[in-house]
Amino acid sequence: MPRRMSLLRACFLAAFAVVLLAPPCILGAATEEGAFKAAARAFQDRAYPRAEVEFGAFIQRFTNSARIPEAVLFQAEARILQTNYAGAIELLSSRLPQAGSWADAFQFWLAEAHLRNGDYQQASEQFAGLLARFPTSARRIEAALGEVTARSRLGQWGRVIELLQQTNGYFQIAARANPTNDLALRGYLLLAEAHLERNQPAAAEETLQLLANLPLAPRLAWHRQFLACRIQVAKGNLEQALPGVTNLLTLATNAADTSFLAESFALQGALLERLKRLDEAMLAYECNLADGFPVERQREALLKIASLALARNRLGDATRVLERFCAQDRNAPSREQALLTLGELRLRQHLQARGSPESADGTNSLPSTNFLPLAQTALDTLIREYPASKSIGKAWLNLGWCHWLRDNLEPAREAFAKAVETLPKSFDQALAMFKLGDTQFRLNAHSQAITNYGTLLGRYEDDSAVREELFEPALYQIVRAGIAGDDLTAASDALGKILQLFPTSFHTERAVLLAGQTLTKKGNPAAARAIYLKFAERAPEAPLLPEVRLAIARTYEEEGAWEHVIREYDLWLERFKDSPALPRAEYLRAWANFQSGRETNAFVLFTNFVARFPQDERTPLALWWVADYHSRKGNHIEAEQNYQLLYLSTNWPRSELSYQAQIMAGRTALARQGWTDAMRYFTNLTSDAKCPPDIWAQATLAYGNLLMQQVSSNKVEDYRLAARVYEDIVERFPTNPVAVLAIGEKASCLLQWGAAQNPAQYDPAATEFQKLITNRLADATVRATARVGLATVLKAQAQQKTGPDQQQLLKRALDTYLDVVYFEKDLQENERPPDPYWLKRATLEAAELAERLQDWPYAVKLYEGLLDLLPPMRPVLEKKLARAQANLARPKL
Repeated sequence: MPRRMSLLRACFLAAFAVVLLAPPCILGAATEEGAFKAAARAFQDRAYPRAEVEFGAFIQRFTNSARIPEAVLFQAEARILQTNYAGAIELLSSRLPQAGSWADAFQFWLAEAHLRNGDYQQASEQFAGLLARFPTSARRIEAALGEVTARSRLGQWGRVIELLQQTNGYFQIAARANPTNDLALRGYLLLAEAHLERNQPAAAEETLQLLANLPLAPRLAWHRQFLACRIQVAKGNLEQALPGVTNLLTLATNAADTSFLAESFALQGALLERLKRLDEAMLAYECNLADGFPVERQREALLKIASLALARNRLGDATRVLERFCAQDRNAPSREQALLTLGELRLRQHLQARGSPESADGTNSLPSTNFLPLAQTALDTLIREYPASKSIGKAWLNLGWCHWLRDNLEPAREAFAKAVETLPKSFDQALAMFKLGDTQFRLNAHSQAITNYGTLLGRYEDDSAVREELFEPALYQIVRAGIAGDDLTAASDALGKILQLFPTSFHTERAVLLAGQTLTKKGNPAAARAIYLKFAERAPEAPLLPEVRLAIARTYEEEGAWEHVIREYDLWLERFKDSPALPRAEYLRAWANFQSGRETNAFVLFTNFVARFPQDERTPLALWWVADYHSRKGNHIEAEQNYQLLYLSTNWPRSELSYQAQIMAGRTALARQGWTDAMRYFTNLTSDAKCPPDIWAQATLAYGNLLMQQVSSNKVEDYRLAARVYEDIVERFPTNPVAVLAIGEKASCLLQWGAAQNPAQYDPAATEFQKLITNRLADATVRATARVGLATVLKAQAQQKTGPDQQQLLKRALDTYLDVVYFEKDLQENERPPDPYWLKRATLEAAELAERLQDWPYAVKLYEGLLDLLPPMRPVLEKKLARAQANLARPKL
C-alpha cells in the first residue's frame, strides 16, 4: 500500500507540473489532465463514490488516453472500497486485455476483489497466476501473502505452511531481505496461525518467537498477542492464558478496532467457559453486545449467553440480557437475532415451568403462564420489524409453537405454513411441515394433513436426520388422519410403509392397533386380524406384541367365534405370563367363557380372578359378575355377600359401581324377604351425603318399592310413606328419567292404597297416571303402562258407582285401554312401539270390558286380534270370540 501511494503522489505531482508548465495553446491536454486530477483528488480525499463516477466519466470521454488503464484501476479500487466487489471484478475482467504495462496491477486487484468478496478459491488462483506470469512484479510479495490468506480461508493450512516456509519462495526471500517489513510480519503471524490450526502449538510458538522482540504496530501487536493466547490454550495452559487475554483487551483498545475487541472478548469468554467460570464467561460474552460491534460476534454472544444460561438453568439471566439489549438499541444489527433467541428462550422457560408453580430460575417472580405471551411478543416484533430477516423462517416456526402450546390452532396453522414457505430446505422446514400437518389434523382438515405429511416424506427422502426423526411419526399421523377422515386407502398405504420401515417402533405398534381397532369398529374384524398377524410376524419381539395378540382375540369376539377367542386367550396366558396385561387377559378369558355358554367355567375363572388380583381395576367387575351369578341361581345370601364385599372392600376407591353394589345388596335382601336388611342398605345410601344423585334416586325408588312389598301390620302407613318417598324423587329430579319411574310407582302405590279400603286414593292415583301419560320423558312403553294403570283405577272407581255413572267410568276405562291398542296415534317420530306385554294386556282387558259393556263389534274385533297375540290362550279366546260373534249376530230388539 505505501508503495502504491508513493506512485500516486508522483502521479499527482507530475500531473500538477504539466498543468503549471503547459503553454496556453495545449487546451486538450490540460482538459484531460484536469479531469484525471479531479478524479484522483476525490479518491485521495476518500470520496470514493465521486471518484468512481469521475474516473468512469474520464474513461468515457477520453477514449484514446494513455491513462485509461490507470483510470480503470482507480475506478475498480473505488468500487472495492465501497464493497462493490462484483462491479470491480466485472470492470477489471472486461478491461484486462487493454491493461498493457498495468496487467500485473489489474490481476492483483482482480484477485483482491475476489478475496474480499469471499470467493477464496478464485482469489488464490488469481494471486498464484499473477506470481506465475509476473515473477518480477512489484506486487509479488503482496500477491504471495494474498494467496496464502485466501488458502487459509479455504482451510488449506498445509498449503499455507508450505508456501510460507519455501526457502526460495517469494515470502521467505522478502522476509530475509527485510524482516521488519509489514508484509513479512503479517506472513509470520499467518504461519503461526496455520501451525495452530494444524494442532502444532510448539511450531506456532517457535514461529511467533521470531517476532518476540520486534516493535509492532498496534494492529500487528494485537494479532501477535491473540495468537500467543491461543497457543497457551492449545497447550492446555488455561490459567496462564487468562492474563494474556487481559493484555489482549488493552492492545485491542490501543488499536482502536472494535473487531479486535470483539475477538478478544470472544476468546476471553471461551477461556472462562472452559475454566467452568460460567458467570464470568457470560459477562465476557455480554460485552460483545455493545453497539457497533461486528454483527457475527454479537450473534455468537447471544447464542453463547443463551447456551450458558441453559447449561446452568438460568434462563431468566439470559432473557434479561436479551431484553435489555433489544430495548437499548433498536437499530442494532443483531437485534433481530436477539429477538429470535429471546423468543426461543421464553419458549424453553414455558416448557421447563409447565406443571411447576416456580419459574425456570427457581423463583416465583414470573408465573409460567406469562412465558408464552412474552415469547410471542418477541417473535411478533421480529416478524413485523424485520420481514426480510434471514431468521424470519425460524421466527415463524417458533411462533407456530407458541400458538400450538396455547391451543390457538388457526394462528398456529398460519405460522407453521409461513415457516414452511420461508425456511430453506432443512430440518427446521421439515419440522414446520410436520407441525403444519399436526395442526391441520386437529382442525379436522384430514385430507390436507395427509397431503402435507406426504409432501414431507417425499421432499426429505434423502435426508437421514429427517428420516430418523420425523418419518415414523409422520406415517403414524397419516394413519390417524386417514382413519379420522375415512380415507382408509391413505391409512392402509401409510401403515404398510411404517410396517416395512419401522416394524418394531413405538409408533408402528400404535398405528397397527389403531388401524385394527378402526377396521373392527367398521365391521371388518377379519381385515383387522390380518394386520395384527402381519405385525406379529414381522416384529415377534415388539413390546406391544401382547397387546396385539389380545387384539387378535377381540377380532374373534366381534365375530362371535367364542371357541377361537378362548383358544387365543389360553395361548396368550401360556406365552405372556410376565406381561403387565396378565390380569386383563385373565378377566377377558373368564368373560369369553361366559359368553360361550360355559357359565360354570366362567364362575371358576372369575372367582379365581378375585382371589389372585384383589387390587386390580377389573376386580370389582369380576366380583359383580360372581354376585350376579349367585343371584341368577337363586343363591340370594351368597349374592348379597358378594355385593356387600364389593362396596365394603378398601382394595379399590369408592366408585359408582360401589354404590350400585349396595343397591343390589338391598334388592337381593328384598328377594329373600329380608325387609330389615334391605331397608338398612337403601336408607344408608339415601342418608349418605356423598352418594351420587343418580344413585340416591335409585336407592330412594328401591326404598319406596320395599315399603310397597314388605309384609307389615300397618300397610296403610307403608303406602302413605311410599307415596311420600316417590314424591321426593319427583320434586328433586323433575327432569330426570327417574322421575317418570317415581310417578309410575306413586300411581301404583295410590292404586293399591285405594284397593286397601281407602277409595279416596283413587282420584290421586288417576292424577298421577295422567301425569305420566303427558310427561315428555315418558316413552311409548311407559305411556302404555300408565294407561293400563289409569284404566284399572277407572274400573275400580266404577265398582263404587251404579247405573249411568258406572257405565260412564267403564267406557272411559275401555277408551283408555284402546289408546294402548291403537298406540300409533301418539307415537313420536323414530319412537319404538310399546312393549308387547302391555299391548297384549291392554287388548285382553279391553276385550273383556267391551264384552261387559256389550259393545260386541269391539269385543269381536279385539278377540280376533288376540288369537295371534296370545297363542297359548287360543282355546279360551276362541270360546269368547264365538260368544261375542253370536251376540253380535243376535237381532237388536
